[in-house]
Amino acid sequence: MAPSKKGTQMIVIITVLVALSLISVILRILARMRRRVGFGVDDYLNLASIVLMIAMLVELILWCTIGGNGAHIADLSDNTLVNYWKIFLANQFTYFVLCPCIKISIICFYRRIFATPRFQTFSFALNCLIGAWGLGIFLACAGQCQPLRAYWDHSIEGSCFDAQKFIIVNQAFNVLMDFVILVLPIPMIWNLHRAWQDKLALNGVFALGGFVCFASIYRIIVLFWISPTDPTYTVYQATLWTHIEPAVGLICSNLPIIRGLFPALKLKSSRNGTGPTYINTDYTNSMFLSKSSPRSPDLEFVKMYNAQIESKSPGFLGDDLLSPQNINVQTDISILPNDSTTQLTR
Repeated sequence: MAPSKKGTQMIVIITVLVALSLISVILRILARMRRRVGFGVDDYLNLASIVLMIAMLVELILWCTIGGNGAHIADLSDNTLVNYWKIFLANQFTYFVLCPCIKISIICFYRRIFATPRFQTFSFALNCLIGAWGLGIFLACAGQCQPLRAYWDHSIEGSCFDAQKFIIVNQAFNVLMDFVILVLPIPMIWNLHRAWQDKLALNGVFALGGFVCFASIYRIIVLFWISPTDPTYTVYQATLWTHIEPAVGLICSNLPIIRGLFPALKLKSSRNGTGPTYINTDYTNSMFLSKSSPRSPDLEFVKMYNAQIESKSPGFLGDDLLSPQNINVQTDISILPNDSTTQLTR
């Protein structure tokens, strides 16, 4: 059957968003290759996310064409309704895997930038929490009906818990994690020995993820708009924002790395001298952290002296940066032709 007017609108909107997400992932790969930085856990999870997002788009197309999404339930046949609930369930499974992949990918990206012990410990615990919650919610989705066939085949006897409340609880967790991920790098950035203008600019880049928080909150709101008497028609907004939220999150996670393709957009150094070095992200004491180049451009606009930091006293996240014990200052010597003078720069 042909998709309804709402179904066609959803397909067009989400196709554009998925296309933009795919372009951002390709640009991320090109940025890594151009800077000769090896792929890490964050990059592989990013690739897995775009595959899952494409899978959700395929599910959406089927949902609108053979599942009647966007049409009134009174206008649908029994076979179409069975397809509707089958695809709805498949969409949930894909979404419950996609969201943790994007969140863990972003945190692993942070871990390649900020190598302080306290940040590494906290972010590792956060990754474990997100991974455990994702696994639990996936298993709960598989057991929301006994037998599971009762979810789409209402002609058989079975018991199911409230699917709407189940989705809302998971979305509330997503909102909480989105805000945690949004504020996670802030104390690290403001404790860098940089001018406040640089810190503000860096926070501005990470703050792009604020729209993801808005999308997560708005998705909770639209979930209440689904009417049990006409779910196929009233699920429109919930379906739309279920796809918008991860698409925007994936694009925002790629922007800092894509920035490496455009050197003209780099922040100017506010220090005296020839300029600072990149953060050494070759820190591999965690299963959730990938190894990268000593001149990793994960966030090339974060410029500070290359230091391995250890903190002896407890404090807030990012306080490690205030008392570095070992600082390695790079010295570059350049010899100009036809000139016997050697220039030494520190």
